[in-house]
Amino acid sequence: MFKKILSVVTLLLVALIAYKAFSGEVEIDGQTMTMLEATWYSLQRINIWIVLLIIPEQILMYYAAGQIYFAFLRQRKNFKISQARLTRISLEINFVNHALPSGGASGLAYLIWRLKDFNISAGQISFIHILRYGICAIGNALQTLVAIIIVLATGQVRGYWALWLAACVAGGIIGLIIVCWLIVRKQKNIDWLSATATKFINKVVRRLSRGKKRKILSEENVVKFFGDLREDYLNLKKNRRILWKPMAWGLFYSFLELATYWVIACALGHPEILPQIMIAEGIASVVGTVMVTPGGMGGYEGAFVAALVATGVDLQTATITVVVTRIFVLVGTIVSGWGFYQHALMSREDKFQAPTE
Repeated sequence: MFKKILSVVTLLLVALIAYKAFSGEVEIDGQTMTMLEATWYSLQRINIWIVLLIIPEQILMYYAAGQIYFAFLRQRKNFKISQARLTRISLEINFVNHALPSGGASGLAYLIWRLKDFNISAGQISFIHILRYGICAIGNALQTLVAIIIVLATGQVRGYWALWLAACVAGGIIGLIIVCWLIVRKQKNIDWLSATATKFINKVVRRLSRGKKRKILSEENVVKFFGDLREDYLNLKKNRRILWKPMAWGLFYSFLELATYWVIACALGHPEILPQIMIAEGIASVVGTVMVTPGGMGGYEGAFVAALVATGVDLQTATITVVVTRIFVLVGTIVSGWGFYQHALMSREDKFQAPTE
């Protein structure tokens, strides 16, 4: 019954995402259109053969995302998985991250549940999940800094706020990664974080439930969770070579994320705006992360277009690039991931739920 309810809820969320995406309005050539109308209008004015390159590019991107996880797992223990299953799970995780409004937490919960058969703990999977986002974040930050230099050199900037914001985002990401490293490198820091996190979350839950729910987290479970994270960190510290393959796949994945928009830009005859896309995507990703809507819908697109215009791209090119790409990504995510997700959800005997430790 639980899985059937979850399946229905997910389907309703997907329907809501599709409705919001297709019914949202944009202005192109002085005309106000829905996103769907704008996409059709734009497709008649761009090179459709170049646009179709998005299909293999997206499949390769999902595969690269899975390789970040599994290239690391294969090297750290006797972990075997077929290439077909690897790609399938990657598509499922991508679908979950876009369908459920949780800033990526739903993808982690789903991954923990999906890999239970491989006897990997929640803490170990969380470490790999954090590692994946850390690698991609570093890749995005480096790409952003390079792009800022290129845009400044070409002198096409209309609003320097976008460059400053992108630089702050890149610097903030690198700073956050350094702070996480400082915490995990010492056991006393882990103990402090475990105790503080447990007390804080339980206190918030007590206040929200008006005292009815006194405790939601056990410090023992939290300590074990962070202990697994530290154990993986120590193993990684002893053998840094196991990080090379995940890093390579992570950098490749980071570029492929940008390449999705670049394909549309090339179809419009503007391949030269790749640096602007690098800057705008970094800003939009942060906005999308803090949005409670699935996939950051709404805020992500607006921030992307605004940053593109500020860095020298004309409004029509910026709007078409973002609108067409987002529609293609949305449709591709649903088509490629829904069936696999549904099959996995209904064929497993255990329930899909967030990890408790």
